Amino acid sequence: MDESRPGKGRLRVAVTGASGEYGKLLLPRLERDPEVESIVVLDVNRPDGAKVEFHRVDLTRHDAESELTDALAERPVDALYHLAFLFGPIRNGSLAHELEVIGTMNVLTAAGRARIPRLVVPSMTAVYGARGNNPALMREDSPLQGCPHSRFVTDKVEVEGQVRAFRERHPEMKVLVLRFAPVLGAAFESPVTRLLTRTSVVPTLLGFDPLWQGLHEEDAGRALHLALRAEASGEFNIVGRGVLPLSGLIRQAGARPLPLPGPLFRGALHALDVVGADTLPVALLDYIHYSWVADGERAETALGFIPFHHVRDAAAALNKRS
Repeated sequence: MDESRPGKGRLRVAVTGASGEYGKLLLPRLERDPEVESIVVLDVNRPDGAKVEFHRVDLTRHDAESELTDALAERPVDALYHLAFLFGPIRNGSLAHELEVIGTMNVLTAAGRARIPRLVVPSMTAVYGARGNNPALMREDSPLQGCPHSRFVTDKVEVEGQVRAFRERHPEMKVLVLRFAPVLGAAFESPVTRLLTRTSVVPTLLGFDPLWQGLHEEDAGRALHLALRAEASGEFNIVGRGVLPLSGLIRQAGARPLPLPGPLFRGALHALDVVGADTLPVALLDYIHYSWVADGERAETALGFIPFHHVRDAAAALNKRS
């Protein structure tokens, strides 16, 4: 054991993107964890918390790598959560790419130099892509076909490639990638939650009703927390209990599906975008067309993650949004 590192009850956990969607789910759990001594926040905004040690780091700046390296080198860190990913409406694709892809490159370089023993990175089951020939259940070794017309998904696929290469270069580190099904809840913001909540009628494709999974935000936060101590490395599908056809998911969220032929469907999404409803981008059309269901068995056996909530409960939680 490395004597320079804190012992039991003295964990130091670093977090990028602490003010983002995943950070809001994880930080309260770290605050309540009696074995976590301090939370080293590497972000542009300081979150509340008694354990927070704040270092202002902007991952889009040219000097982000050196700032990260300096912050992580001050005192040994037991785990680094890289959570700096965007879920709000993206109007500047170049800035999003700079944050997620270039930012991840900087984070990985700094993590390697600091010899951090554990790295946790979130991803999405959407990286598998939605295709007519998808298997009934997609496991972690399924190809990442992504969504070629969506930079939102393509950047996540590229980040996964970076993290996989990093893990191969650093076999001594535990590197965990958590592929989340769409996270649903009163507080979480994403393209999927906007699709389900911004209007009372949700356009769908006539003749298609694909199976969807959903993950309650409380289960997502618990999975992130479990990754702090899991004796595992690699990719893990993090999914809720059960599946629902998209029409059922929409109804559980309190809206009504409106099946439309393809051209009218695209026109409806464009119209909603023009009026500022910020629903699902047309580029993500494949996910309304075909099923994309991931197998959560590996997360159960290796992480000890068993979801508490069914997908219908996760969708119903959207009714509680303010």
